[in-house]
Amino acid sequence: MPLRARARLLRHRLRPRVRLGRGVTCGRRVRLEADPGACIVIGDGVRLGDGTRLIARAGTVAVGRRSVLGERCTVVALGGIELGADVRLGDWVTVTDFEPAPADPETPIRAQPLHVAAVRVGDGAILDHGACVLAGVAVGPRARVGAHAVLAADVPAGGAAEGAPATVRAR
Repeated sequence: MPLRARARLLRHRLRPRVRLGRGVTCGRRVRLEADPGACIVIGDGVRLGDGTRLIARAGTVAVGRRSVLGERCTVVALGGIELGADVRLGDWVTVTDFEPAPADPETPIRAQPLHVAAVRVGDGAILDHGACVLAGVAVGPRARVGAHAVLAADVPAGGAAEGAPATVRAR
């Protein structure tokens, strides 16, 4: 099935909770999931690579116009995730807005509460292959996050972050 036909099929099946802009192209096995009360908004001209997953359990996942998400990217929201315009996510990038909030070492992790905080990636930012953005992080416009970086702190506009845990520096 051609890419545009696949996008039309997705638009029809997920109409109430997923809004696709014009010219959205989807690779194979793209998965868009929005639970009741949640929303996924994809801007005009966005390209979603093969195997990419956008999941909104609560809140909103917003992808700005002309953004490109590489193969097997995962974006999961419990609160809200916003990717600005012209954002580039390399292959295997993970963006989440939640993490465990371990309060009691005796209680299993699955039974403990989650810390949820919105994530914002500014216009023109680049997240290289395998980067991971954690809850509450803001990546400034035109910032760059290096390959396999684990980002737990904000990156200023035009800044860079590398390593695990990421070291943030201004350019």
